[in-house]
Amino acid sequence: MKKVRTPEPDGFATFWAVWQPHMRHTDGRGDAREAFRKHILMGADPQDIIDGATGFFRFMQEKDKPYVPLAASWLNKEAYADWAVKERAYQARMAEQSQRANVVSIGPRGQTAFLKQYEGR
Repeated sequence: MKKVRTPEPDGFATFWAVWQPHMRHTDGRGDAREAFRKHILMGADPQDIIDGATGFFRFMQEKDKPYVPLAASWLNKEAYADWAVKERAYQARMAEQSQRANVVSIGPRGQTAFLKQYEGR
């Protein structure tokens, strides 16, 4: 008897690409896929889960890296909801800083001879 592989839900490959570099050796793609599917069917937005995982690993302290939970456990705790908010706030701050860094203030450097003559009238 051959097991039929269920197709991955939209967004799961991206989530797994974020999770896989940090996962424990006992973590499983199949359990994570089923938990991901369950949460999508319950109404979760796949982008929330992806952003949540990205934020979770971005803000993880070095001392906590050996204690990464299994992907399915992390999903079942709905931890992605809080981390997605933090990640989006971080992305907004980075975009704002980037935009501010790209803006050059253009202001008068002094009056030119033309302006002096023109305003003197």
